[in-house]
Amino acid sequence: MPLPEAPTLEFLEATETTIQVEFKPNESISTYELQWKPIEANWDSAASAAVQSSGTIKTCKTEAYNLEPGTTYCVRLVCVQDEEKGKPSKELILDTNKLDVLQKMRVDVGV
Repeated sequence: MPLPEAPTLEFLEATETTIQVEFKPNESISTYELQWKPIEANWDSAASAAVQSSGTIKTCKTEAYNLEPGTTYCVRLVCVQDEEKGKPSKELILDTNKLDVLQKMRVDVGV
């Protein structure tokens, strides 16, 4: 059975070197992967961090870290179960200089 699409990321806060986001976890998924990359880079070279959830948590907060100041980043979330990854969430796009956030739907999202 395929994994569900990851929940939508909500932007919380950004500094020049971090982006904080939150999401409402799916009750059937306990592990997620937050992925981030400079906008011009491929997802194959993205950095990532595991995020754990339980059925009792209503909102998960996490962050992308070690970002370069003055760089535009794409951030997304992926459901993970038994090393299988589901369809990524919509991307958040953030310019760490301006701190402007736009959501962008990707048509050709691959895992």
